[in-house]
This record gives sequence, C-alpha cells and structure tokens, in this order.
Amino acid sequence: MTECLGKWSAGALVLLACYGSAAAVVQAAPLRTVAEWQQQVEKLRGEKQLSAYDEAIRQYPAYADFYIKRGRVQLQRGESQRAKLDFDKAILLDDKNALAYTGRAEERACAGDSKAAWQAYETALSLDPKNSLILQSRAHFYYEGLADYRKAFADYDQAAKFVTAEDDPRRITIALQKLGAQLKYASFQPGYYATVVNSIDNILSMKKQKRSSQQLEYLYTSRCAANYHLEQYAEALRDSQQVLRYMGRDKLKQANILRQQSRILTKLGLDQAAKAALKAALLRNPKLMVDRQYELDKDLAASWQEAW
Repeated sequence: MTECLGKWSAGALVLLACYGSAAAVVQAAPLRTVAEWQQQVEKLRGEKQLSAYDEAIRQYPAYADFYIKRGRVQLQRGESQRAKLDFDKAILLDDKNALAYTGRAEERACAGDSKAAWQAYETALSLDPKNSLILQSRAHFYYEGLADYRKAFADYDQAAKFVTAEDDPRRITIALQKLGAQLKYASFQPGYYATVVNSIDNILSMKKQKRSSQQLEYLYTSRCAANYHLEQYAEALRDSQQVLRYMGRDKLKQANILRQQSRILTKLGLDQAAKAALKAALLRNPKLMVDRQYELDKDLAASWQEAW
C-alpha cells in the first residue's frame, strides 16, 4: 500500500486535499452546524483530523460529504479498506454525488482494480462532466494505472478547457500535472521531448499566473533535460543556469545540476569549463558519481582529491 500511495500521491489523489499545516485541538463542546464542523476540521491534520471527522459523522450520520472527506484521509493514510467503506457509505446516502464516485475510483485504482476504477470515473463524470478535478484524477489513472498516455493528455486538455480565467491558479496546476505525464512518456519515446519543450514554453509564458521558485526550478530542470536529449546543448546550458538561479541552498541538488552542466559543456567542446563545473559539483558533493571519461582525466582527478 505504501508503494501504491507513493505512485499515486503526485496526481491521482488530486482530491485528497491537505488542509494546511496548522494544528488545532478539537473543541470539547460539540459543534452544532455542518459549516462549523467543516471550518474546524479543515484546520486539523493526522489523527486529530480523523477524530474530528468521526465526531462530525456521529452528529450528522446522514451527511455524505463527511464520509467522502474521511475516506480521503483514510486513503492518504494507506487504509484503503476503511476508505472504501466510507466512499460506499457516501454513495449509499447520495448516489448522485460525483465526488463520492471519484473517491471510489481512486481507492479502486490504488487497490489495483482498474476495471472498477474506470467504471467509477465514468459514473462520476456522467454526474458532473465539467468537473476539472475529476478529469485530472482520471488523467493520472490513465497514465499511471493503464499506461494510456494519449487518453491522459486528452483528459488534462479537457480539464483545462473548464478553467477559463487567466488568473485561476488551477491553470498552472493542470499544466504541471500534464507535464509530469509528458516527461514520463518521453522517457521511453525520446522524440516526444520536443513536445515537452513546447509545453514548458507555454507554461512559462502563461499570463497572470504566479510561479513559485520551486516550480520554476522544476520547469527549467525539465527543459534542460529535454533540450539535452534533443542535442540542443546551448539551450540546455541556458536552462541549467536558470536552475541554479532558482535553486535553494541544497548542495546535493546544486552538485547534480553542475554535473549536468559539465556534461553539456563537454558536448559543446568547452572542456576547461566542463572541468570547472564538475570541480564545483564535487566540492558540493565529493561522493558524486562522475563519468568514466572524467575519472581518467588526471587534472580532474587532482581536483577530486582536493575536494575530498
């Protein structure tokens, strides 16, 4: 189950919202309204959040949304069978609830029952065909569960159509999720890296979208790798420089991009610059694995010893 959650956490469980890092104590006095429960529970994490949903359900045993949300928490915790019971109960209470069927689909996908997952997604989208979150979830199921990348891309594109406002942060979220699928597809279809570069260009040119330093680091790292595979080494070098610009102080990550930069410089015939980049990488991580051609270079071997 841990392996399953690791596989699905990036995309398929898009509806499993984390409700912030602030921890709060469940109020001793019962909260009287559904709205009050929702406001309180969404401040909690872990066991406290789960306990709060238990209490909310005791007060409102016929309210389907609480079962859906508790099921999501259960699924995040790797408790698939308990999650299944919650989603089934939600559907029993409200068989027109698209999110309940989406929860069932994600639980079935995590359990390896692809047929049941697909059927649940079909039902969810028949009830709410313009729900971008459901389409994002099914897209991840298509490429991670069924290795059907074309259908995954189509679902991401359809989800994007329903997010029309330029400043809606969901636009970049959907684009980044699709990019993850595209990168995986390109890893065994190298000719697809040109499409990856085009997708990243589009994300970087999105208007009225805020991009965090972490997102920019990811985008430039991905485009650097794609350009390298396409033998567009000058472009890859520029991207590697941008990665260093947005990267934090993690020396191991710095070492990896500097090693990649060294390889790019070698491809460009800039041997001295390549050696300098690799030396800088080794200073940050002396245990870094390097190419055999560098290990045999006496000058660089001396730099390596100096780094140690």
